[in-house]
Amino acid sequence: MAGAYSMIELLRSFVAAADELSIDYMVTGSFAMSAYGEIRTTRDIDIVVHLNESHIDPFVRVFTGAFYISDDSVRRAVQDRTMFNIVNTEWGSKIDCIVQKDTDFARASFERRRKAAVSGVEFWTTTKEDLIIAKLDWSRESHSAMQIRDIANLTSSEYDSEYVNAWISRIGLQDIWSEVAQWKTRH
Repeated sequence: MAGAYSMIELLRSFVAAADELSIDYMVTGSFAMSAYGEIRTTRDIDIVVHLNESHIDPFVRVFTGAFYISDDSVRRAVQDRTMFNIVNTEWGSKIDCIVQKDTDFARASFERRRKAAVSGVEFWTTTKEDLIIAKLDWSRESHSAMQIRDIANLTSSEYDSEYVNAWISRIGLQDIWSEVAQWKTRH
């Protein structure tokens, strides 16, 4: 299993490549929690990428060699706005690249992204509030205890509750938000 050091090196490699190619991105998911003091072990790094057809060839080329990357997977993901993986061949750690969706929330959260630094690596990441909303949306179907715990942890310190509540209402996340409140009451 890849250690924390290799995950930082994986992120460092991605950031260098994205900067070289002028690709906009933001780290999200469990790794993004580290930007808010909530450290959780993770097996991958979730990164939203703003890719279009013109980015595909240079993007694949820059990662070929030290990484396994499938040109076909990248093309399908860009076309369908889904995700693809980049796997580091030395460490076996991976990045889940999520092509930015065309939704109001996806656009708003990408516009609000901010710079963060973890272990000397500076990167673009989602805001705490947008991470809360994204995790609510991801757990809407799965009701994942891990996601609910993550949300509870993120909301245990200061955040813009007005902003979060507005999006919860707008995209219909009230039921899963209630589950988080119930979890917090029990724990």
